[in-house]
Amino acid sequence: MEVRSNLKAKKEQRMKSQFETRYEEELKKIKISISKKGGIKQAYKVNQRIGRAKQKYPSGQGRYTIRLSYDEKKMKVTEMIWEKNEQRDSEAIQDLGRYFIRTSMDMKDEVIVWNVYNTIREIESTFRTLKIDIDLRPIYHKKDESTIAHLNLALLAYWLANTIRHQLKSSGINLCWREIVRIGNTQKIITTSGYNQAGKEITLHKCSEP
Repeated sequence: MEVRSNLKAKKEQRMKSQFETRYEEELKKIKISISKKGGIKQAYKVNQRIGRAKQKYPSGQGRYTIRLSYDEKKMKVTEMIWEKNEQRDSEAIQDLGRYFIRTSMDMKDEVIVWNVYNTIREIESTFRTLKIDIDLRPIYHKKDESTIAHLNLALLAYWLANTIRHQLKSSGINLCWREIVRIGNTQKIITTSGYNQAGKEITLHKCSEP
């Protein structure tokens, strides 16, 4: 099933721009070194630096064409220029936010497949967050009983997290569990105590806005 997500496209666009900027910065450093006195000009060393830059930013380098001019006698690079391939860049932009869901489920209803996929994603995301607080990993356990206990705790934790998220969604708050925990940690309970005219102690508890 083909899926197109505007949010994913925006995220990938930011990452694309970031990688391209960093890749071009690496190329600029190489170019400056070629033109600078005492800089790296040997052809094989320049190509090594370009290769390392491509290896460091593989997703962006494929859209660039690099041309080198050589001094054949000295085997040195005299000039370096690069340009972005507009056709490849346009194709990359069209694919932003696009991905495919592959399933073994024998279902033709895309809505059901999509809902199942999102449920699995939520479960995995919740477990990744909650296992830090639970501090239990099956890999640490040597007995079946301990592993089952971990799974039971994880399931209970998911039920708790999902109940909280369901109640928040009912109020129009659509946040991932990690963000809910972050915001929840900013909430404080203020306790104020005092005595009335009869000498009776009065205690008030008030929650701050998260």
